This record gives sequence, structure tokens and C-alpha cells, in this order.
Amino acid sequence: MKVAIVGSGVIGLSTALYLALEGFRTKIITRNPQEATSWVAGGMLAPFSEGLEGELFKFSYESLKMFPEYIKLVEEVSRLKIDYWNDGMLRVVLKGEEELLRRAEQYRARGYSVEFLEKMDYHSEEVVSVIRYGEEGWVDTENLMDALLLAMERLGVEIQIDEIGKVDFKDGRVNYLKGIKDSYTADYYVFCTGAWTKELFDVPVYPIKGQAIKVRAKPVDVVNYSTISYIIPRSRHTYIGATSEDVAFLGGNTVSGLNYLCSNAIRVVPSLAKAEVISTLYGFRPATPDEKPIFMAGENYCLLSGHYRNGILHAPITANIAKSLIKDEVRSAYFEYFSQERF
Repeated sequence: MKVAIVGSGVIGLSTALYLALEGFRTKIITRNPQEATSWVAGGMLAPFSEGLEGELFKFSYESLKMFPEYIKLVEEVSRLKIDYWNDGMLRVVLKGEEELLRRAEQYRARGYSVEFLEKMDYHSEEVVSVIRYGEEGWVDTENLMDALLLAMERLGVEIQIDEIGKVDFKDGRVNYLKGIKDSYTADYYVFCTGAWTKELFDVPVYPIKGQAIKVRAKPVDVVNYSTISYIIPRSRHTYIGATSEDVAFLGGNTVSGLNYLCSNAIRVVPSLAKAEVISTLYGFRPATPDEKPIFMAGENYCLLSGHYRNGILHAPITANIAKSLIKDEVRSAYFEYFSQERF
């Protein structure tokens, strides 16, 4: 079976990986493999720190537990080592945020790994305490995306550079895709189009811009996730994120955005005031009104979008759901939970 995947973010590439390993003739169509927001994401795997609940928590936690095998698979196929940490994260509690402690206690009562700790020596006076969520982790997203692209090359997955401007539907089926360069046909179509989904589908997915900074300093050795800042240590730098801006696709880093990032990071870890800036980043998260994904399945296509702040975390489970749908014709219950009909 020939499968066309539109989009080359972490969801599209992971789906292509799973399908190619099952023997499907897989092609990725993307206007720019480097455009995906996955490249600039923080890479936190943090359903607890995010305070998720209900079906979104269940979905996210299932994917979190899949992550070690997912990373191992990508490493084996790409032959590239991925920087991945899975021994916990710190949720920083600032003054006036006692509700975070109550939520953590609820998670602990349900049997999850939760510790309540004193604040660290590197924290500011604004920090009251920290919560250690032992099952959380993070991944270097640039490293992961490089590995996924290498995996595509080793598996013989073609990456076609083109911009799809039209999806031709007839009687609930996709007939073909119309791009600027050419038209494309396949037996099955998978749309992993992220923040740009509304260009092809009438669904409420819209961009929320996020800015971030890389600095040459390592004041912490574990993610410090707070309401005002994410401080994420990586092997060669520290990542500071992230703004959340409803500005459509207005690109670039801004003075106000960078000021927000720097001042808030310093409020949590004061020593960051002396860190050298390496580079600035920005990207566009695929948001929905209720911050949950949108899944859609037709006769010969599916749409997997709207992962918002958790696209990296959701990659393994989303790719597995697509594989089960296409290979085994098993439609996950998440197609109902995340159906656009809820809007």
C-alpha cells in the first residue's frame, strides 16, 4: 500500500517511521522539513507538570510510557544517539501557587511518583518549594528530529518538497493532493499539518507562537518547570522558554518576548542573569479551543493535529494510532475523544 504523509514535524516523521517499518511505501510531502515547530520545541515530557486531567492526561501518560521504546527504535533505525532524560523533572512552586501542591497530592494519591522537596540553593526567594515528578523527562528535540530524518533516509522514505494547496475530496475519499509543483495520489493519506492545518481542513486549529532562547550556561541539571519559565538543560546549552502569543503567523523574535523570557528565568534562577545568549528561536504551536488534539478518520485518510504544547510527548502514541488504523483497520477510541464534532 502506498501512503502519503503531509507534514514533516515529529508527528509526521514518527508516523512515517512506524509505517515504513511495517512495509508500507511511504512518502512525505512537506514544503520545508526545517519549518516544523518540533525543531524549536522544549521537548518536555510533562503531563503532570502541565496539570493535565481526563482523557488528555490518559492519552499523554500512555505516550509517556511508550517513550523509552520509541527513542530506542529511532536510535536503532537512524544509528544516531538521542539525548533523552527520563528520571524526573522539577515543578517549581512560586509564592501564591499552593494549588500546585494540592494537585500534586492528588496525583500521588492515584499512585504516581511524586515527591515534595525543599527549594534548591540556586532558586530565588520567589520559589517556595518544588515537586519532583519522577516519571517525567525531556528530550533534545533538534537531536530527535535529526535522527528521524536520518531514519527516513535509511528506510528509503521519499521526502517530496512541495506545498499542498488543495485536497480533492469525493464521496468521503481523498482523490488526490494538489501541490504547487505537482499532484499526488496514494492509497491512503495522513495529514500531520500542525499549526497550518486550517489551510486544508475546516477545523479549529490555530497557531500560538512561542519564543525561546538558548544560553551557554548550565545552572541546573534537571528541568525546572514553573508557571513563568521553563529552564531545560541540554548537553551543550540550556533552553529557556517559552512565550505564548496569539499573533497568527507573525514570525521573528521580539524585544518584548525576549525580555519576558530573560526576566522570568532570572526570577526563578537568578544566576541566569550572567548567561551568554547563543541564539533565539520561535515556532507555532497547533492550538485548539480546548487544548486537546483533533483527530479525524475518513475512508482513505486521517488527520492528526492540534497537539498544541505536547506534540513531542504525543508522537509515539499518535504514530501508533495511525499505524493501527492503516495496517489493522483498528480505529482508536481517541478518534471519538478528540473528534472535531465536540466543537
